[in-house]
Amino acid sequence: MEHSKKAIGFFVSLAFLVLGYFLFITKQIEPFADFALLEWQMKLAGQGVFHLPYQHLLEDPEFRFFPLPEIFFHIHNGLVYSTFPNLYPILFSPFYLGFGIMGIKLAQTLLFFLSIYLFHLIQKDRISTILLLFGSSISIYIFLIHETIFFFFLEIIILYFYHRKWSVLSGVLSICLVWMRPEMIFAVSFLPFCFPKEWEWKRFVSSFIITGVVFAIISQITLGTFLPLRVLKNSAFQFRPELSLYLLKIWIEQVPIFILFIFYFGKSIIQKEFLFRNLFLISITIAIIIVSPNTGGHNTPRYLFGLIPLYALTFKPKKENKQGTSKIWILVCLIISFYQINVIFQQTKELKKISKFQTNTLQELKKIDDSVLVFNNSDFAFVALPLLEEKKDLLLLRSDYPKETFFRILNSKNNKSFSFLELPPSPFSLGASLNLSNCKEDCEFQKNATWQLPAALLPITTTSYQRK
Repeated sequence: MEHSKKAIGFFVSLAFLVLGYFLFITKQIEPFADFALLEWQMKLAGQGVFHLPYQHLLEDPEFRFFPLPEIFFHIHNGLVYSTFPNLYPILFSPFYLGFGIMGIKLAQTLLFFLSIYLFHLIQKDRISTILLLFGSSISIYIFLIHETIFFFFLEIIILYFYHRKWSVLSGVLSICLVWMRPEMIFAVSFLPFCFPKEWEWKRFVSSFIITGVVFAIISQITLGTFLPLRVLKNSAFQFRPELSLYLLKIWIEQVPIFILFIFYFGKSIIQKEFLFRNLFLISITIAIIIVSPNTGGHNTPRYLFGLIPLYALTFKPKKENKQGTSKIWILVCLIISFYQINVIFQQTKELKKISKFQTNTLQELKKIDDSVLVFNNSDFAFVALPLLEEKKDLLLLRSDYPKETFFRILNSKNNKSFSFLELPPSPFSLGASLNLSNCKEDCEFQKNATWQLPAALLPITTTSYQRK
């Protein structure tokens, strides 16, 4: 037993050292893509604003030029709402406003270790706890402005409450989690199988359904839909084998606890100790891989992260002997730990590289004199979100954009010029000139000059249009 305590103490200390090191080396990573959107929501939440502001509401009431991809925002009653729920920005905005990005990282570090501790209280098994600690790449999200660690903590809380037979509260929190991240319905559906001896599933399901109905009604009143926004925006399913294969590949590479689970599942079949719940968990894994609309972004299998605690729960090594944890298990945990440290190290290198692209691009965009920046690439427009604080006016030009609306926006503040930015492959370009309708003088924007942003590290083409 003494050896077991020393073992888990060693691995927890190792985790503190490693994550502390990564916390230091990732301090220069700036929010990009959906991280930048969540940062924007945090700043707004700190001001008591829970929708996304748009200064051209009068000229563009249909939000055809709103600078985000359609999948990331929802329109209701003339307001724009992010498809990322506001709970995470609201809860973490005090840390952000008080300590900046480092405050978010420290708070998420605390949540991560608290999650591991609560899981240990559930399982009472040191090996399973160590495997949850080092068995996946989920800890990379500690260093990013993202909901993943918060949702991981919420899932562990749900498991803990169910284990303590607080099934009603567990059901309420489960629908909260599913409403914010719909793919978690797979993990929640497996929850009763994690504790088969505790017959609490009826109250759990009842509270889940009742709370879900309440949420649907509130959502219909406030957002005009009975569905969670993420379901509404990803309702079209299209099976893509290449995506599923890639998702399976990175899942195997980044989640060694899954490989261990598969190994023990095969061993149980050979030894005729077959468990239906393990087969069900594998089926859930396959289902998520098939129905995922994308990889989840950031080169991580984010849609599958909700399954990680379930693997750890269903995986139960044999009882410790009098000498404590066996040396074989210590060796297995060591191998997995160092493997995962290397995976996270490689991921941080990639994130730092992406962040450098973002930082350099933003610095170059700030140098553009025009206050109106027009993009024709939605991913590129994401990069420029922090420029909203620089009083830049960001517009996303879609292929079917209404010219009358575009002209109204340009004419609303009597803009003398604007810059059009393209990132190859450019879906379309503007012509040599643009004519304003219902205009009495200076009714044309003509192409003035075209150049590439010099230090952006990306082949970004900028075209200046002057009003004539």
